Parts: sequence; structure tokens; C-alpha cells
Amino acid sequence: MTVLLDSQSVLPPHMLAMLPQQLKDLLQWHIKTNNDHLVRDNPIWFVAFVWCEVAVQLPFFFIAAYAYLAGRNWIRIPAIMYGVHAATTVVPMLADFYYGQGKDSLQKELLCAIYGTYFVFPLLIALTMAFSRIPFPADRKKKVA
Repeated sequence: MTVLLDSQSVLPPHMLAMLPQQLKDLLQWHIKTNNDHLVRDNPIWFVAFVWCEVAVQLPFFFIAAYAYLAGRNWIRIPAIMYGVHAATTVVPMLADFYYGQGKDSLQKELLCAIYGTYFVFPLLIALTMAFSRIPFPADRKKKVA
């Protein structure tokens, strides 16, 4: 999502021109179908959050993928930081959708459901890393041996 859709809110026009038309069409479909005014209007606070996603979270995805696959326990603290950061950046968006003006109840609920997943899953990552003893099978083998 970060690379394919979200980054379209912050990329300069010359970089947007390099994206396949299907991705641009998909984003426009989302905006029109779900009446997502944040992506459509790009308020400055939303753009700031997207920049955080592109500059901080995107590189973390690759580091985390390596650490999870290799069973590296050092990913715990960075994963907690990622989870809390990602979840808290979604809270203002959910509040805007739910309490904002001009949307019917079904539309508010739909947007909250779409964006809510970006609150729940990072929060689950943070909680798992914070409260599970040994989340990585490779760590279990090291401790037993």
C-alpha cells in the first residue's frame, strides 16, 4: 500500500508520471467509491503522515522482514516503535472520518473499517513484541541448545 497507493499523495509530478496508469486509476477509484476526502484533498497534516510512512515505515518493512524471517530478537523494540507510531498516526484519520461533517453513517463506517486495519495490525505487532516472551522459533532453539 505504501509504495503503490499512499506514496501518490507525496510524490512530485515527474515521479507520478512513471507510475503505471492502473495504479493511478486504482487510487482515483478508491477516492470516488469511498469518498476519501483525505486522499483527495491532501491536507498538510495528512501529507506529513504519508511522508513518515514513506521515509520511516517503508524502510522498516524490509528490516523487519529480514529480522522476522531470520528469527532475530533485536527487532522487538523497533517493532514496538513502528507499531505504536503507525497506529497513532491513524487515530486522527479515524476521528476525521467518524466525526467529520458531510458523510452518511455507512460511508463513515466504511472508511473507518478501511483505515482501522492500519490501526489494529500495527497495534497488534507492538503488543505482540512487548508482551510475548519469545516470538521467534529460532530464539527458542538457541535457548534450548
